[in-house]
Amino acid sequence: MNDIRLRALTACLAAILAVACGALPRHASPKAGYRYQDLLLDEHFESGKAWRSYDGGADLWLGVAEGVYRIDLLGKRYVWAQHDQLTSDVVIEAESRQLSAYDNNAYGLACRLDPANSGRGYFLLISADGYASIRWSDGRSLQAIVPAFPSQHIHQGAARNRIRAICIGDYLALWVNDEFVAEARDRRTSAGHIGLAGVMNSAGQRLSVEFDDLRVWSAVMDDRGS
Repeated sequence: MNDIRLRALTACLAAILAVACGALPRHASPKAGYRYQDLLLDEHFESGKAWRSYDGGADLWLGVAEGVYRIDLLGKRYVWAQHDQLTSDVVIEAESRQLSAYDNNAYGLACRLDPANSGRGYFLLISADGYASIRWSDGRSLQAIVPAFPSQHIHQGAARNRIRAICIGDYLALWVNDEFVAEARDRRTSAGHIGLAGVMNSAGQRLSVEFDDLRVWSAVMDDRGS
């Protein structure tokens, strides 16, 4: 039975300058392509048996409910739900539905998370107010590789978005609703676990987001384009 490990940390979410070999200049189209290989995971959250739930009362709830994976958190922090399958070069895609009235939040996909569940790994995020970013977590805070910037491709407010994360070699890319949004290069880790993520930037505010139709493929770079 597949399982995930859950952990929440209070996060220092101040913007940090991009690291060396970090954010690539933003363009209307990606500068690198990728190619799908084998389908590794096709998850529709039809049963809670494959995913572990966490009930922290009013402050934090994560788990499968009514055919989706739901993250509900209160307060300034970030959380992740970590799948136990070890991967390296992958494309991850999921449908998301943001339900909160408060828009200063973030949610999305994670890749190459530390098997020890320390929180180290890459987070590819969008927000309900239309911003996107690619970040590294050292287990204590989210640090910007691509600092948050507005994207016209993100459906704002209480809305649905299809999120795609590409993690191949040192290449990271974020696509939203089948449109390219951001890319970066980073070499801090090359393998780990996939995950789902939620971020609240303000104390006393709540994030509620659902994920469904999660798919993971092995993938390789392709100079001919994606």
